Amino acid sequence: MKRVMILSLLFALAFVVSVSAQTVAISAPNGPVSPSYGSWVGMNGRLYQNDVNNPLAKINFMIPQSGTMEYDFNVRYQGGGFEDLKGGFGIQVFIDKAFNGKSWGDGNSYLLWLNYDNNPNAYGGSGFRAQVYKSTSPVEMHIVPSLNYSLNPSVLTRSNVSTIVPVKIVVNGNTGSVKVYDPTHSTPYYYAFTLPTAPGSGQYVALRTNSLSVSFGDMKVTKLQ
Repeated sequence: MKRVMILSLLFALAFVVSVSAQTVAISAPNGPVSPSYGSWVGMNGRLYQNDVNNPLAKINFMIPQSGTMEYDFNVRYQGGGFEDLKGGFGIQVFIDKAFNGKSWGDGNSYLLWLNYDNNPNAYGGSGFRAQVYKSTSPVEMHIVPSLNYSLNPSVLTRSNVSTIVPVKIVVNGNTGSVKVYDPTHSTPYYYAFTLPTAPGSGQYVALRTNSLSVSFGDMKVTKLQ
């Protein structure tokens, strides 16, 4: 069994990062977490974003990425969304240069995003959608038209969204191939697609939310090959 080192880093002021030869696992100690944009707080091992009015909440993690990477975490709804009929969350991967303040994009990267917006004029379309965005800078980020999928909104009940949902995503930085695993299947089942350009390598990963309070747990990033 490979030796695991527990490092206390200045990055994000207080994250405890467990590093093995292939995996980086992140947990948040209790209290506010910065640098970040939004209201990010660690509590009992989970990371909470509590500002339901912030459309661009974001927190970056310094994690080098290249080759095939696996991103694992779980997410739980905490509040918002039902009142104004909009809300979203996602993970931004293969970020070359992260921006810690308020921003639309986040370096050169891809954002994998799950969103609901009742506004018929919402960017990327209204309703419940799974989307991919291509970011090129803090101010430039555009949806990938071919990777914008309409989903069934009937699953968005209060009882369903309060469930802790595991998330598993595999991205090949060399080819741009992506696998998003479906947590509702008892056996491994994934949706596959290819990014318009291969991301290559990156130095940061970000969690993001839009007008929604959620908590994240058991986050780890693994280099598969």
